[in-house]
Parts: sequence; C-alpha cells; structure tokens
Amino acid sequence: LNSFEGIESVAIPAGLNATLRDYQREGLNWLNFLDGFNFGGCLADDMGLGKTLQIIAFVLTQKEKGMKPANLIVVPASLVFNWQRELAKFAPSLKVKTVYGASRATNVADFDDYDVVLTSYGTLLSDLKSLKAYRFNYLFLDEAQAIKNPDSQRYKAAKLLQARNRIVITGTPVENNTFDLYGLLSFACPGLLGNR
Repeated sequence: LNSFEGIESVAIPAGLNATLRDYQREGLNWLNFLDGFNFGGCLADDMGLGKTLQIIAFVLTQKEKGMKPANLIVVPASLVFNWQRELAKFAPSLKVKTVYGASRATNVADFDDYDVVLTSYGTLLSDLKSLKAYRFNYLFLDEAQAIKNPDSQRYKAAKLLQARNRIVITGTPVENNTFDLYGLLSFACPGLLGNR
C-alpha cells in the first residue's frame, strides 16, 4: 500500500458479450484492485446500474487469470433464474452449476468442473454442511443486506463458507442504520471493523 498510486485499468475480458459503461469499467477496475491486495469489498451501486454485469466481467477476468476453484454466488431465490439468464447471455463461456430446487445435487467434488456455483440463501442454509466443505475462489453475496444482522442464521451460515476472497453486492448497504455495514463488512473483510 505504501507504493500505491492509483487503481489500474484492467482489460475487458474477451469472453464478455457486453459493452461496459464507464462507471462499470471503474467497478471492474476496483474489483481487480481489491483482488490484487486480497481485500474483500462491497459493490454498492444503485439498483439498475449493472452490478450483476460487473461481477460477471470480474469472474471472467478471474478465469482469464487461471484462478481456480469455482466461485460461489449466493442470491435470493427470486433472482436465481435472473442470474442464470445473465450469465448465459453475457458470459456463455462460463460453466455454471445451479444448486437450487428440490432435485438439486450438492456433490462438492463436482464443483471443480465449474467456474460458477449459483445458489440461494435458503439453499445455503439447507446445504451448509456440504457447501462449507469446499474452498471457493470467491464468494459473492447478492442482495447482501440479507446478512446485515450478525445474529441471523444467514449471516452465521455465510461466515462458515470458505473462500480465497469475498464480495458483497447490494444497492442498499445501509438499510436501517449504519450498523448494517458491520454485518456486510465483517463478512467481506473479517476484522476490518473490529468487534461490534
């Protein structure tokens, strides 16, 4: 950090089927900057500004760098199919495994064959025993205000997951009070804010 002079621009990944707006490119650069220092973070653009696309571009960048193993994306149940559609549309080269629904299979040994494992918060709670046994490259929590309460089961389950790094994604990082940030950042950057 002593020699830090600015956030470097990263090339748009070749496998991205989209044109990033300037602020989305800055988001990709920022995620890459965090990755370079092994910092977790919070992508908190307003609703509708393309947080999903920025994350997809970043996952493609990770793939281009040869980063393994799979990345886990946890989303509300209502957004599982939206994420499937966006991943297929903007990054068809990514191999995606969806762990969701009554017929789901959670064999973590298979995860190495995928770039992205997509699941819901409810499935995370149900399948925690198997999901926490796998060490992911990245954990992404979409609509991460779902873990703003450190006493909640969702927060506790998310904290048990293993990964090289963590990003929370939310348009509302402060929903009720500034303590919401503690829940988000104590997941993304353990120890940064000390204790409660």
